[in-house]
Amino acid sequence: MNEVRLTTRKWKWIGLLVITFAAAGLLSPWASSHPDGLERVAEDHGFLQQAGTVHEWAPIPDYEVAGIPWTVLRIGLAGVIGSVIMMAILWGALRSFTRIRRENDAGTNHGEEG
Repeated sequence: MNEVRLTTRKWKWIGLLVITFAAAGLLSPWASSHPDGLERVAEDHGFLQQAGTVHEWAPIPDYEVAGIPWTVLRIGLAGVIGSVIMMAILWGALRSFTRIRRENDAGTNHGEEG
């Protein structure tokens, strides 16, 4: 059976997860407070005040988890949650691509003797 694997070194991936969560949870509270991206453009061109309020269903409004009294923990937890969401999306995409590749490989080898 043809199985696609990223690597057999699971400790490498565990180390990367620890570094990712440490950066997201411990460093994000001290990220730059200066606006970037669209917020910076809106500020530069004077239409930032027209943005209105954050949608009531926003999962992590303003990159902070609501209901936690400590700012550092609110922001750090938001970073960890964002990392988990991105990992889940990437894992799902990778699983989908490897499934498609296995199906394509099986289809091309169907008529061949081997």
